[in-house]
Amino acid sequence: MTGRQLVGRGRVVTVLVILLLALGGLVYRIVDVQATPDPRILEDVIIPIGENTVPAPRGSVIDRNGRTIALSLPAATIVSNPRIIGDPHGAAEALSEILGMEPSELLEELQGDGAFRYIARQIDPEIGERVDSLGIVGITVISEPRREHPNGDCSALAAVGRVNIDHMGMSGIEETYDEHLSGTPGRVVKEVGVDGTTIPGGMQEVTAPTVGHDVAVTLDRNIQFQAESMLFDVVASAGASSGVALVSLPATGEIVAMANVARGSDGIVDCTRQNLAATWTYEPGSVFKPVTAAAALTSGAVMEHTKIEVPSYLTIWEHRFEDTPTHPDVEWTPVEIVTRSSNIGTIKMAQMTGEERLYQTIRAFGFGSRTALDFKGESKGIVPPLSRWNGLSLPNMAIGQGLAVTPLQMLQLYNTIANDGVRVPLRLVDDGAHASGEERPAPVRILSSDMASSLMRMLESVVLVGTGREAVVEGFSVAGKTGTAWQPCDVGYKCVNERDELIGRHHTATFAGIVSNDDGPALVVLVVIDEPKGDVISGGRLAAPAVSRIAEYALRQLRIPAVLDAGTGHRRRAEPATAPTTTLPDPDGTDGSGNTGQDRT
Repeated sequence: MTGRQLVGRGRVVTVLVILLLALGGLVYRIVDVQATPDPRILEDVIIPIGENTVPAPRGSVIDRNGRTIALSLPAATIVSNPRIIGDPHGAAEALSEILGMEPSELLEELQGDGAFRYIARQIDPEIGERVDSLGIVGITVISEPRREHPNGDCSALAAVGRVNIDHMGMSGIEETYDEHLSGTPGRVVKEVGVDGTTIPGGMQEVTAPTVGHDVAVTLDRNIQFQAESMLFDVVASAGASSGVALVSLPATGEIVAMANVARGSDGIVDCTRQNLAATWTYEPGSVFKPVTAAAALTSGAVMEHTKIEVPSYLTIWEHRFEDTPTHPDVEWTPVEIVTRSSNIGTIKMAQMTGEERLYQTIRAFGFGSRTALDFKGESKGIVPPLSRWNGLSLPNMAIGQGLAVTPLQMLQLYNTIANDGVRVPLRLVDDGAHASGEERPAPVRILSSDMASSLMRMLESVVLVGTGREAVVEGFSVAGKTGTAWQPCDVGYKCVNERDELIGRHHTATFAGIVSNDDGPALVVLVVIDEPKGDVISGGRLAAPAVSRIAEYALRQLRIPAVLDAGTGHRRRAEPATAPTTTLPDPDGTDGSGNTGQDRT
């Protein structure tokens, strides 16, 4: 041997086996880490990816003239990254002076775990600039949209609705058309360090947001504001609990104002998120009497100038019906009955007409069904089916008691009369389509042109010489009807105290007015005041003057010309919407219930 030392075969094999085992263990570990990574390891080695959502600019709600009712404007939002804020207490002190918040309130959002906290959202941009000028590390000012309402946060609150802090529609048009208004949010994806800061030169991917679309409504922003202001005054001065005012164009069904106000638990009258025009049901009283007159005329039971015996009172099912003021036995025509708002005369017309015809007419005008607006939560009202009528149902419903309606249904009734007997679906969104894409119902003829003209003459007489004289509008012809109805209370229609002593009645005052010029009916204005207190509680004295004031402003705003002094020919009617002729609907099984009551006008 020359010094070389031979390695035994066994030792070589042993070394190779050890190397193979080590290599196998390493391969196993690599596979194990890749297939089932340990979160604790990932926290140390993974490159964090930050993703932020970029809100899409929300479309605006605009009125019939293109004026903005609701729009989104940039606002400042203050956010913090507690991980990199060196002096939370000092930051809280500095921010509190600008934001008007206690340092203790801010401190919680300036320390602790997490790399993103909201401090204040959607505040004035000027305040955001002051915060940014502090230069506090870990405090960032970002831009975020805020919903604004040029006529004030209260205006059109119930109809247009509102969005939440994240800019999602929560009620009204904002909710119904949320997808249309919202657009598509964008996003920013980027590599960030463990402290949440962006890595320079790291991966970054930006997807731009898609801007939302505008929604045009039929409202007139100025008329809406004035109707609300006038309604505030009436409800507040009358000590009432709530009120609704509606203005529409009868030929198209467009609603140009929809005001809803209510008295809060603090006694202050304010706007309300609840759309009372669609959701509130009440017994309408005498303002409903044109329905009975329409049933009597279309059935042939009476004609416009038929003399009808009207006794001083009627007793039906041991219930006494009488007029206010009382009168001896007389003979009145339907025109005189409606003009005087005679309960007894209206009941006599209903008796001559019959239950089935009256019921069919009520349903044909849309009572017992939602309007074409189909608002969220909109009520059908209550119209008891014929199978549930008793001996008091016909006389009660004839005078607007024993059934329940919504203000929108009453507006639709007077629109139909004004529109030459054609019921045109109500509209609030300018494109005339439902959010679901369903086609809007077609106009339907409910009354012949002659019958509609007869009703118009009756309602004109109400304003000229009857209970609605305070609804006059200078330069225009006004037709309309008053209503001062009792509402169900503690014991039937009696409101009592704990000793069962009568303390009053729950009244609802209404006036529905049709305003015309030489071209025919131009506007329908409805005002309903619930639970007025004091001496003035009637539709003729409380609601009618409000209708007059709202109509005067709306006519000026819409530039509708007054009646010409020259010329004494017959007033021309606006061309009605084309509509198929329809027979009155057959009785159905709509559920409902009624109560015995008596209207007071």
